Amino acid sequence: MNPKPSPLARAVWLVPALVCLLVHWRGITSWYQSDDFVWLGIGQNVHGLHDFLRAVFVPGSAGHIRPWSERLIFMLSFGMFGLDALPFHLFVFAVECANLALVTWIGIRLTGGRIAGVLAATLWAVSAVTADPLAWASANEQVGVAFCMLLAFYFLLRYIETGESRYNLYQWIAFLAGFAVLEINIVYPAIAAVYAYLFARRYLARVLPLFAASAAYLALHALAAPTGHDPAYVLHFTGSMFRTFAKYWAWSVGPVGFWAPVPLPHWLIPAAIAIVSLGLLAFAAARGRLAIFFLAWFAIAIAPVLPLRDHVEQYYAFVPAIGLCWLGGWAIVECWQSGSPRRAAAVALAAIYVAIMLPRTVASSDYHYRFSQRVRKVVEGVARARELHPSQAILLDGVDTQLFYNAILERPFRLLDIDRVYLTPQSESRIESHPILGDIGEFVLPVDEIAKALDDEQLVVYDVRGPLLRNMTTAYASQPRNLGAPHRVDVASPLAQSQLGPEWYAADGNHRWMPKRATVRIAGPTAPGQKLYLRGYYPAEQLRAGPITVAITANGSPLPPATIASGGDFELAFPLPDSLAGQSAIEVVVEVNRTFRAGGDIRDLGLAFGEFEVR
Repeated sequence: MNPKPSPLARAVWLVPALVCLLVHWRGITSWYQSDDFVWLGIGQNVHGLHDFLRAVFVPGSAGHIRPWSERLIFMLSFGMFGLDALPFHLFVFAVECANLALVTWIGIRLTGGRIAGVLAATLWAVSAVTADPLAWASANEQVGVAFCMLLAFYFLLRYIETGESRYNLYQWIAFLAGFAVLEINIVYPAIAAVYAYLFARRYLARVLPLFAASAAYLALHALAAPTGHDPAYVLHFTGSMFRTFAKYWAWSVGPVGFWAPVPLPHWLIPAAIAIVSLGLLAFAAARGRLAIFFLAWFAIAIAPVLPLRDHVEQYYAFVPAIGLCWLGGWAIVECWQSGSPRRAAAVALAAIYVAIMLPRTVASSDYHYRFSQRVRKVVEGVARARELHPSQAILLDGVDTQLFYNAILERPFRLLDIDRVYLTPQSESRIESHPILGDIGEFVLPVDEIAKALDDEQLVVYDVRGPLLRNMTTAYASQPRNLGAPHRVDVASPLAQSQLGPEWYAADGNHRWMPKRATVRIAGPTAPGQKLYLRGYYPAEQLRAGPITVAITANGSPLPPATIASGGDFELAFPLPDSLAGQSAIEVVVEVNRTFRAGGDIRDLGLAFGEFEVR
C-alpha cells in the first residue's frame, strides 16, 4: 500500500502555477489588441444556425480552420462579458494551470522523480515563449493545443500502464479536440509513436491509427481552406529550415531576440545560451531513450513551422519547449543527486537559464499589458466621444504605426456600434505602410471633406496622444489646409456628399446605390501609370440576365469597359490616361448597361459602391 502523500508533497504541485502567476500577472490583466477585435466581432452577423456554422467553420482569409480558439471562445467571451478581457485571460490562465499540472505529472511518471516533474513545469512557466499566449488573446490557441496534446499523451501513458481500453478512447477524444484549436495538433501521432516505439513497442500498432486521423484532417484542410496571399506564410523547404530550428532552440533555452534589460556585451547572452544547450545535450547523450524522447518532442512539435522562414514567432516554441523543460528538470535532479561537481554544474546552469530568461519573460508580459492599455484608452475614449457627440463623425489625430495596426486597422469601434471614425491626413505620414496588412488610405479622411464637415459642425477632432483623448476640434479647425479633391472617396460616408453628383441615391449603411449613370469628383493621378479602383457590390441573382458591363469616362476620356460576371463584392481597376497626371480634380462618370428593381423598391438600381480610389 502506497503511503498517503504529505501536505508538503501535495502542495509542491502548486509551485509551477504560483510561479506562473507571479511572472505573468501583468499579461493576464492585459486588454485586447490587434487580431482580437476580428474574432470578438465574428458573432455580430450571426442571426441563425446557418450564420453560426459559417462563422465557426468557414476558413478565414489566412486559411485557418480553428473553430474553438479563433471563433467560439471569442464569441462566448464577447457575448457574456463584452470588452472586459479579464474573464478571457483568467480562463486561458486556468487552462495553463492544467497544462502545468500535466507537465508535472508526466515528468514525474517518465523520470520517476517528483521534484523533476515540478522543476520541468516551473522552467516552462518562466520561459519567454509563454508570454504571448498568456497575454495576447489571439495567441490562446497555443495554450489550448498544449492542453489537448498533453492530455492525450497523459491518457496514452495511462493506457500503457493499465491496459484499459477506455484510456485509449480518452486519448482519441483529446487528440481529435486539438484539431478545433490549432493545426500543429497534427504531429501528436508522431510523438505518441516515438514514445511507444521507445518504451512500449507492443502498443505501437494501437498508436498508428492516429496517423490516419491526421492525414484525413490534412486532406480536409487542404480542400476547405483557401491559400493565403500573405508572403510571410509561404513555405520554404530549403536550408533556411535549419536556421529557423536553431532560432527556436535558442528561444527555448534563452531569451527571445537575445534581449537583456541592461546593456551587456553582445556575446554574453549567446554564450550563455550555448552553455545551457551544451549542458542539456551532454546530459542527454548519457541518458539514452528517455532523453531521446524529450528531444524528439521538441523536434516533432516545432517541425510544422520550420518552413515558415519569414514568419518566425516566439509563441511557436510554446509547445515544443515542454520537451526541453522535461529534460532540464530531470537533469537538475539527477546532477544534484550525483555529488558535488555535478551538483554545482546543475545549479550554475539553472541559474544561468533563469537569469537570462526571466527578465525577458517579465518584460514581454509587461509590454503586452502596457500596450493593450494604450489600445483600450483609444477605444474607450472614442466610445466616450460618441456619447458626447452622437451625430458627429470622429477624427483621430496623433495615431502612430503601432497604434494603427493594433487599435485601428481591425475596426474595434464596430463592436460598440460606432462608425464614422477616421484619421487625419497628417496621421498617414506617421504610419509605416504595410499594404499586405491593410490600406491606411481607407481610414484617412480627405482634407476637403474635413473642411466642409468642420464648417457644418459634422465632425469633432480628438488627439490620441497623452493619457486621455483630448478634444482639439477648435485648434484643428484653425490650421491652414490645402483643399483639393481626395484620392479616395467613400461614397457611403455622409462627409463625401460634396464629391458626388446629384443622381446618387441616399447612403444605405456601408454602401450607396447609383442609378444607371452617376458621377464622382476625385483627384487625378499623381504620376503616369496609376489606376482608378472601384469597390462595391452587385447581387448574384441579378446576373441571371447576364453579366453587367461597367463603362467609365474620366474627364471625358472613355476608359476600357469592365464586366461583372459573379455576384457579391467586386473590385474593378481602370488604367487612367497619363494626360490626367497632376490634375487636382477629375470627373469620373460611371454607367452600367442595365438597372433592376428589388422588391417594392421603386428605384432603378445600377451598382452599390463603397469606394473610388486613384493610386
